[in-house]
Amino acid sequence: MAPLFSLSHSFSFPSTNPNLNFTSTYRYVLPLRAPTLRFITNSSSSPSPSPPPPDPIPDAPPPDKKSLAAATGELFLGLAGRLIKRSGDGSNRVAMFEDPRAKRSAYDERIGAVVEDEIQSGVVWEQRVKDVQAERERRLVTSPGFSFSAAGLVFPYHLGVAKFLIEKGYIKETTPLAGASAGAIVCAVIASGASMEEALQATKLLAEDCRSRGTAFRLGAVLREVLDKFLPDDVHIRCNGRVRVAVTQVFWRPRGLLVDQFDSKDDLINAVFTSSFIPGYLAPRPATIFRNRLCIDGGLTLFMPPTSASHTVRVCAFPASRLGFEGIGISPDCNPENRAGPRELFNWALEPAEDYILDRLFDLGYQDATVWAEDNPVEKLVEDEGTIEDDACN
Repeated sequence: MAPLFSLSHSFSFPSTNPNLNFTSTYRYVLPLRAPTLRFITNSSSSPSPSPPPPDPIPDAPPPDKKSLAAATGELFLGLAGRLIKRSGDGSNRVAMFEDPRAKRSAYDERIGAVVEDEIQSGVVWEQRVKDVQAERERRLVTSPGFSFSAAGLVFPYHLGVAKFLIEKGYIKETTPLAGASAGAIVCAVIASGASMEEALQATKLLAEDCRSRGTAFRLGAVLREVLDKFLPDDVHIRCNGRVRVAVTQVFWRPRGLLVDQFDSKDDLINAVFTSSFIPGYLAPRPATIFRNRLCIDGGLTLFMPPTSASHTVRVCAFPASRLGFEGIGISPDCNPENRAGPRELFNWALEPAEDYILDRLFDLGYQDATVWAEDNPVEKLVEDEGTIEDDACN
């Protein structure tokens, strides 16, 4: 078959040997089908037979372009997933106990409770003495409590769930709450008394800022600013003894800590910020300092932390069955039709989605809670338990 086209170019090599004088002509021939390049050389020497052209190499698919935020977040989520799976194996428990050699700064900073989580087998969480005392000072506790999972920027899903639970009487002012990362934020919002619609609008402002100016290394500063403007000055008082915020202390191995005693509004915001701290994502550093401890995202060790109530309903923003979790109350598994896949949800968790998607996530959370409530009527589920201190004495 004749070539599609050919290009010829003749040139002479300067020779250092006066007895040699030759001209070489190179012809580049591009065949019609095989994407290979053949070189035909004419010279004074006998040409050697050309080897057959190799089989064409199929074009590799172009690599997916990921932002730095998505790449960093996926790396952390992968690490968290491995740790959660390992925690279910009794031979690889995640040890989270106080180092006996460490100096204790004050009595109320000591660990007052060490409990194994009932859902995440092998995961142990701790509370300081003053956090245990804060819970015991509460006069009334309503069961069940509600725990909200880490969710990243899929935060509006939790807001939709919370809106339904508050409207229908599942969450009262005496209902214990707990959360990790974005779940901790929604707990603070609920305790603050703000409406979920107001929180959704604040989320849209945060998302718009990140879409226009970037997410990685900036999200932490933007989050602090939004929380400072949105939350009331007495939010820490409303949260004390009621809201548990999960953080992961980075020691010689990861250790889960629960905090529910806050000294000020700034202290609460610091706790929520720490609970959401994905290394290299919220800020350009591997960890953050919280109460003189080196800490990272609470979802790494306590993806859905337990509440202080005798029974806790877990709320997961991702399909719980895909993550291997059991005992989850509200999740996309409640209403799986016409839903985004896990990969799409994780992408939205790391990069802010458009406002119409945030609205859709809010609606889906409300719908999933509605489906869950059909099998869990409020009049049969919700009850007052009395004080935690009374329960401890009995």
